[in-house]
Amino acid sequence: MTTTTLTTQAPESRTLLVDLRTEYAALAACRTFNEYVRQRGAGLDGGVREVDLSRVVVVDRAVDLLAHSDALTVVRNAGAVRHVVCIAVGMADDASGVPVRLPTILRNEVTTVLWVGDEHGITWNPGEGPAPVVVLVPAGAGYNHLDDLLEALTAKELFDEVAARAAAMPSRVAVPGVRVVSNRVAGDVLVAAQRRAVEAIVTGGDRVIPAQPGGQDPVALGGELARRFGHPDPTQPTGEFGHARGDAERAARALGAALATAGRPWQPLLPQRGPGIPGLFRRSAETLHTYREALRRLLLTGDAGPDEQRRAKLRAEGVTLPPPPGGPATDQPAAVDQVLRTTLGGIGMGRPLRQLVTEIFETASALRPAGSAVRVPSVDQACPDQRLAELSSVPAMPGGFGSLLVPLLMVLAPLLALVPAAGSPLGRTVAAGLGGAVVALLVLGAVLLRGRRNRIGLVRRAAVRDVAMVALVLVISAALPAVGAALLLSGGLGDDLGAGADPPVPAQVAWACAGAGVLLAVVATGLWWSRLVAAWRLRLPAGQPDRLVRALTDVYDEATVEWVLTDARTRASDAVRTLGSTLDSLGDELLAHGSALDAGPQGTPYTAATTVGAVNAIVRHDLVTLTVDCVERGAADIRRGERDGVPDRVAQDARDLATGYDRYVRHDGIQHPPPRWPARGDRDQLVLTWWRGLDDFRRAALDDGPVQQLCADDQLQLIGKDPAGAVVVAFAPGSAKEAIADAVDGLDPGRRPRPAELVWTTAGTSAGMLHLVPLRARVEFEQLEATA
Repeated sequence: MTTTTLTTQAPESRTLLVDLRTEYAALAACRTFNEYVRQRGAGLDGGVREVDLSRVVVVDRAVDLLAHSDALTVVRNAGAVRHVVCIAVGMADDASGVPVRLPTILRNEVTTVLWVGDEHGITWNPGEGPAPVVVLVPAGAGYNHLDDLLEALTAKELFDEVAARAAAMPSRVAVPGVRVVSNRVAGDVLVAAQRRAVEAIVTGGDRVIPAQPGGQDPVALGGELARRFGHPDPTQPTGEFGHARGDAERAARALGAALATAGRPWQPLLPQRGPGIPGLFRRSAETLHTYREALRRLLLTGDAGPDEQRRAKLRAEGVTLPPPPGGPATDQPAAVDQVLRTTLGGIGMGRPLRQLVTEIFETASALRPAGSAVRVPSVDQACPDQRLAELSSVPAMPGGFGSLLVPLLMVLAPLLALVPAAGSPLGRTVAAGLGGAVVALLVLGAVLLRGRRNRIGLVRRAAVRDVAMVALVLVISAALPAVGAALLLSGGLGDDLGAGADPPVPAQVAWACAGAGVLLAVVATGLWWSRLVAAWRLRLPAGQPDRLVRALTDVYDEATVEWVLTDARTRASDAVRTLGSTLDSLGDELLAHGSALDAGPQGTPYTAATTVGAVNAIVRHDLVTLTVDCVERGAADIRRGERDGVPDRVAQDARDLATGYDRYVRHDGIQHPPPRWPARGDRDQLVLTWWRGLDDFRRAALDDGPVQQLCADDQLQLIGKDPAGAVVVAFAPGSAKEAIADAVDGLDPGRRPRPAELVWTTAGTSAGMLHLVPLRARVEFEQLEATA
């Protein structure tokens, strides 16, 4: 992306042309020359806003110079005028053969006189004389070479050179010859180029240039700008809303604590306090519903009104908003600058204004707060009725054992208690007692477990299959010690043991197994409860109340941020929208300018052939610069908070600049932008490309071919014929120096002039050659009362 740096260019100084053939009455009516200049306007055709009064070209018919001496006196007496070139056209006295009769006001060192005997002239070979081949102008063209001379002398550098060379001639009067090719672009070409440029700038023409790859989506940009505003301090509500929020949070915490302790193995042995887990779920559902409704009412309350009114309403509801956070990110210039950078980058890429306007409006919409009322649906999404219904109807605790390990332990515990029966007779007696104790522990644990289960988690009667399965395991567990006791009483166990035989199980192991059996009976009951609770929690909406409370609180926090920043974001959004309206008005004005353009005069036969593509590129570059400058002017006003009337002011600026640009390029050409025009660095390269395409123009200052000497055939005896007395002055615009230097590289070494000998001009639209021949005839001066 090209970075555009806007600067202000100094105005070009051009010599002032006063044509007494048409303007004598206006000048003679003025007391001073400055008064005349102010009345007439700045510059030739109004094309230059500042003129250099130190150099003046005066044109008049030679026969009228004495009669117009009062007007000449007004010019010469002006303090700002340093030098005058007076061009006398025609014979002063045909009968007596006097070419020039001058008032004595022009007889001084700061006045140079050029005599033009005939405006069309004759073809002349410098250094030789009249050429045998003449140049014929098409009939009806209305063209004369005096216009070429006048256009060339508007360049101050050429003015100074001609004045110095003519002053060195014997009579201080020279007869000019000219060969001039103008680079002024024809009016119809300029109109077409401007229309094409504004169409591309505003609408993109037949194409729409997409956003730069990786560029920022306008809605995303608006969201990013909204997030850049400082986040206010958290707000802890009070009052009715604060109570509702606190109740919901406490209910969720109580439920979470109950669920965390419900699965402990010794829980069935502890007395139950409070409503139980199902009751806690219902309580949480009720408080969440109250919190949700209170938040919905709060969002509606804080939706409308200015900032102070909104804060007062919220304070009545128990919500005290903090002040907006400070910092540069919270003011509207930050948003305007970011959007402006994106906009200028898009204009530099060639994206049309209409597309950019749409994106700016989308950014402004995303940046503007929508109001807290639009968050009411978010409240329902954060805590839907379906979730509250799930909390109110808790599923029953599952039946069974929760794990296959539990019944295995219940069966294994009595078996381990019978292991001492394999030892001494005392062991048989103790084993029978331990077996009965283990069975009693298992039965007691089952009763306590089923009771607690029915109290806290069962909402319907247990299935018959579940009861039967538990009873079967308990029967099996009880049958094993009963069988063992019967065998012990009958003496079947140990009859085969001899009096001195060792028992099959060592006593220490047998008693350890008996202890393990008792311990397993206790562990089986605790494990049974833990696994049931674990299976039940998988069915419960565990953690859901906490999530719902957090979701509602998030909505409240977001609304709080929006309430605090509503005014700041609204101002930023309005500023961005004003920037979009400014671009929209600017685009309308540019299109209106293009539609109103009139081709006007089509130029002269001696205008260089135009490279249309290069002209289009330069004109579009200049109008893009105009667009960027106008956008930055409007953005500067918006940053200062002066948003009212910005689109209209920018449209007026664009109208004035575009009109002045059209007037300037028609008269002064496109090689330089207008005075005080914002400049962009790559314009010089475009102009160089254009110069290199104007071959006829470049050759005009380099070729040593013929010129048009501005005299008639019957006036040749009035001018000097000595080639040594003639002076040749070649000139070209300084902006074409590099292009002309390229052309010189291809010339023969003996040909002249070389670029170092050229007079480089900063203004004017012409290149070529002036041939000054001294006037041989006598010049008469007359002392008049008006010039005394």
